[in-house]
Amino acid sequence: MVLDWGNFAVITGSAAGALTGLLFVAVSLNRERIARHSGLLGQAGQTLVLFMLPLLLSILLVLPGPSATALGTVLVVLALVTAAALMLVGGRTRPAGDGAEDRLARLLDKASPNLLVVLFILVAGCLQLAGDDGLYWVAASGVLSLVGGVVNAWLFLTRTPAQP
Repeated sequence: MVLDWGNFAVITGSAAGALTGLLFVAVSLNRERIARHSGLLGQAGQTLVLFMLPLLLSILLVLPGPSATALGTVLVVLALVTAAALMLVGGRTRPAGDGAEDRLARLLDKASPNLLVVLFILVAGCLQLAGDDGLYWVAASGVLSLVGGVVNAWLFLTRTPAQP
């Protein structure tokens, strides 16, 4: 069952690794602006979590020989750790922008994929534990996480922060 997911894991893992590297470059180039504003700092942290998640999921998918129960357990734990990390890095942030162009950014913030990403992994883990194939939920979570991370990166790199 997991063997069929090898190509998907390689593609998403490669994309996640490349995007994580680009995120580090972007944050390094903008570190003074990001460090001065807790909203931008929180968004950068959330973006890192959203990019690391598909990388970790890809590693899980290419591990040789895990049982459905073992994979399900690891997915449930990963969902809980991801939820905690997203709340920890983004819990104290305030809106990171000001001005009229920020209306779209606020809408995208409210439609954040964070909850769905965690929920999809949790569903996948529970289905695996129940003996069903929950890997399509893993795929949905990975793709949503990458797209959400790209949108989040665009938001925090293009916003003009409000004065603290």
